[in-house]
Amino acid sequence: MTTFTILTRRGRERVREVFTGRKVSSLSPQELAAAHAAGYEPGTNDRLVGRDPRQMTQDELRAMGHEPMSATAAIRAKCLDCMSGSPDGVRLCVAMACPSHPWRMGTNPWRQPMSDEQREIRRQRALRSGFSGRRDAATAGLDDEEGAA
Repeated sequence: MTTFTILTRRGRERVREVFTGRKVSSLSPQELAAAHAAGYEPGTNDRLVGRDPRQMTQDELRAMGHEPMSATAAIRAKCLDCMSGSPDGVRLCVAMACPSHPWRMGTNPWRQPMSDEQREIRRQRALRSGFSGRRDAATAGLDDEEGAA
């Protein structure tokens, strides 16, 4: 399996874009394999089209340069892409008709805020399960030593 070693997201996109609009019949077997690894498949009219991500493995998606993330994080990433990486541009966006507009700040605008009572219930549940969420290096080191003894 081919893995893209280019570190920036835009650099990986440029590598994949070399196949955009190409005819399948114009590709060598090696180029067709590279196009498949880049996320393309033969479509109608002898053109390459994007592969269905539901038919791809997680390893294939990672090899293409995609990282696991929540839908909200993906929308935020797209908004940053739309605004050339400028968080201020995302904040000041005036594309009110864009379906991503309410999500652009990286939070779910439809989720009800948690009440103090709900927050306390979750905090107590986390404490009972042994997860404090905050551990300093000294505490983590003690746990490792105890486990080794």
